[in-house]
Amino acid sequence: MRIRMKVRRVRRGHHRDTQLRKIRELMFAAWRRGAWMTLGEIARLTEIGEASVSAQLRHLRKLRHGRHRVEKRRRMARTAEARTARGRRRALRMRSAPEPLRWEYRVLPRRRR
Repeated sequence: MRIRMKVRRVRRGHHRDTQLRKIRELMFAAWRRGAWMTLGEIARLTEIGEASVSAQLRHLRKLRHGRHRVEKRRRMARTAEARTARGRRRALRMRSAPEPLRWEYRVLPRRRR
């Protein structure tokens, strides 16, 4: 699934596009398409470091930044073979190092009280 983000051009010296705004707009675009994104994918599309992306996702939960719902889940294997127990056992035998744990995120509209 391909996500496109609008890039706004602003006059020099004006910084309307903050990291928080870029990430919020990207994550809402992904949410509308039903996509979840990893920190690496968000960082690549916004050209912001992964540590900063993680911090900005935390900020989106705060009241002053909109109290958005930031959900996190483990990224599952996408191959058909990895979905079966037999396929997982075979993959484990063939790999010397375990696959790194990857998390994916999505941002939903603000919480209602």
